[in-house]
Amino acid sequence: MKSKMTRMAKWGPRIFVQSIFIFFILPLCFASDLILLQTPSTGYQPQFQVSGNKIYYVWHEYDGPFRQIFTGEMNMDGTGWKAKKRTSGQFDKVFPQLQVIGSKIYYVRQQPDATKNRQIWTMEMNIDGTEWKEVQRTNTPFDKQFPQLQEVGNKIHYTWNESDGKYRQIWIAEMNVDGTGWNATKRTSTFFDKFEPQLQVRDDKIYFVWRESDGAHFQIWTGLMNRDGTGWQAFKRTTTLFDKHNPQMEVHGGKIYFTWHEADRPDWRKARCQIWTAGMNIDGTEWQAIQRTNTPFDKYTPQLQAVGDKIYYVWEESDGKYRQIWTAATNEYGTGWVAEKRTRSPYGKYDPQFQIVGDRIYYVWHEDRGPTEPIWAAIDTLK
Repeated sequence: MKSKMTRMAKWGPRIFVQSIFIFFILPLCFASDLILLQTPSTGYQPQFQVSGNKIYYVWHEYDGPFRQIFTGEMNMDGTGWKAKKRTSGQFDKVFPQLQVIGSKIYYVRQQPDATKNRQIWTMEMNIDGTEWKEVQRTNTPFDKQFPQLQEVGNKIHYTWNESDGKYRQIWIAEMNVDGTGWNATKRTSTFFDKFEPQLQVRDDKIYFVWRESDGAHFQIWTGLMNRDGTGWQAFKRTTTLFDKHNPQMEVHGGKIYFTWHEADRPDWRKARCQIWTAGMNIDGTEWQAIQRTNTPFDKYTPQLQAVGDKIYYVWEESDGKYRQIWTAATNEYGTGWVAEKRTRSPYGKYDPQFQIVGDRIYYVWHEDRGPTEPIWAAIDTLK
């Protein structure tokens, strides 16, 4: 089982093209509507977005000594897979994120420099795969991790965590969609490490979530500010003696919904990670958190999406030997939790992502096959 990674120089990229138009569509071996599709590509931490009649992907994969950025696309029915290697040269390029806007796809990644400090890089290309561009956006002698992005109103907003020499702090940035006007700002300065920030822009506000140490355990924090950069506020949302990881959020209507995985004992070495969810009003009132699972198997990297009056979830969960894909849903009030195991094959599955479009749910994850990590996609019908 592969261990989790804790998350360019100016080399001219050599583009390698892989065009395969048929997936391996596996027969279902369990009671589920899930259609499984093994792609011909391999890699780690795949991300994707459905836009128009296509699904666009990005991930990182080894080219031998270094990790490079790959992009891919396929039709919404699972046909027409195409993949390209987008970077080359030394230095690992990892944890890419993407957003498709009109005829463009915007990306962000982290990449170490010659001093081994990871820097923030942005990338873009046309939706047809032409005119790939990449730019190093930071060059300070401090390590940066886990960048995220969202485009709204011809601006792209970013967040990441960055060392100040002793502790990791929350940083944000924005730039115009044409690549001009990059402006980065440090938003926290307390004497505790902060990791895995997420952001979502809604109307004139930007909402954040991250995990932050209190000196003994990691807690969930939220933040918000105006889109013009004023009015920053941060709030500690949990205080229990259990480590919390991988917080995610979704702003939906007048609510913000959250999920994370959390140790079920104070000593993480003896604990199992469980799925937690939370919700609060968009003004920050009426926070309520609920532990959703309690089985003696580790669960990691939950994701969520709110659609209509339901909130849907996906995560990876050990069956005692291999990690499998699980899904669940609740109503908007947090009741009616129903969880379902969706895969059973004897291979570990990691970092599931999903997106609901119409009456379909699209998934992606990578699978541990020993020397390779094939990328899998799946399609489900919304119930």
